[in-house]
Amino acid sequence: MTNEKATSLKDILPISLAVTAAYSVSLSGLYLQPQLLIPLKEVYESSDTEIGRLYGAENFAFFITLLLTTIAITRFSRTKMALLGTLLFVLGSIASGFAGSISSLMFYRVIVSIGAGIISSAATAAASGSKDPVRVFALSGILYLSAIGVMRGLIPVGLTNFGLKGVFVPLALYSIAVIPTYYFLYPPVKVYAAEIGFFKLLRNAPYRSLAIMAMSGLLIYELGQNAVFTYQDLLGENAGLESQSRGMVFFLGTFVTILGGAIAAWMGSRFGIFRPLMCGLALNVISTTMFAAVKDPNYYVFLNFTWDISYAFSMPYIMGTLASLDKEGRWAVAGDAFWNFASTPGPVIATLIVTYAGYNSLAMWVFTSGAVGVALLCFTAKQSDKLGLEG
Repeated sequence: MTNEKATSLKDILPISLAVTAAYSVSLSGLYLQPQLLIPLKEVYESSDTEIGRLYGAENFAFFITLLLTTIAITRFSRTKMALLGTLLFVLGSIASGFAGSISSLMFYRVIVSIGAGIISSAATAAASGSKDPVRVFALSGILYLSAIGVMRGLIPVGLTNFGLKGVFVPLALYSIAVIPTYYFLYPPVKVYAAEIGFFKLLRNAPYRSLAIMAMSGLLIYELGQNAVFTYQDLLGENAGLESQSRGMVFFLGTFVTILGGAIAAWMGSRFGIFRPLMCGLALNVISTTMFAAVKDPNYYVFLNFTWDISYAFSMPYIMGTLASLDKEGRWAVAGDAFWNFASTPGPVIATLIVTYAGYNSLAMWVFTSGAVGVALLCFTAKQSDKLGLEG
């Protein structure tokens, strides 16, 4: 299926910038977790298990918040929701920089995650109701992942000079600086379905089966992705790369990520959703599986970049699939919740597999979860194309 509908950059730039700001703030905690693992252990003299509980609490709070806001996004101003989320994010982030114990840090990070969840849901819903969700998600994906890449590059500088304060306080200041962009978050569509309660929505909403299938596929797929993401730095160490070299790989990966998102932004939905999604996810699963068992530094770099570009390319089509099922963005927000929920059990599963079975078994798990998840996602995307839904 070829979709000739084209949307100019001028039409989607304001909403894309708003979504970029929201995602770069709300997802910063998740993306920075691998780099903060060792510093947190050292500062609080904590075990891997304690840090795992901390990260699990953060990620679970984010997941629950996304689920609980699936109806709020249809009834309240997305701009005001983003402002509320920013307030919680700022307070929690500043407190995190001065936390005296791992338990108090966990409390503050949960507050941050609640604020982040509110910001993220407002942005996802607004993007789903835009003229071309795939291109909005693609363009904002380029920009927010670039911002995250810069943050990851600055983490060592902040830690060296100011400790954890040099990470959490700047994030609070950044979240304040991007507030003006939230003015461009689209308001609710105000259709009849917006007045339906959440559980009634699950019973009666059109495309319910497709939405549940897509969200299930997304969850299963992300379990494998998060398993590898958790060990991304350690896999580089095992492959023989020094810390500075790994940092450079992550930094350069930002530009590779931009390329993947740029291709998706250029393509948009002109070729439908199914075909681009199938190609992107197939490349992603293959590269991630090989990456999980890599021992050579050159292969590590190549597969890391392949993973980056395929993931960035596929992401807007995944969100476009869910957006096509409900222009109010409820399925997209719920899907985003399951997407991020995978970051809670994903690392736990990875740790158990590596501890008791080794890295080759981790690679098999990544392939299996990827194959099942991709099958469900691609089936939904194909049905969306057949039905002529606009993603």
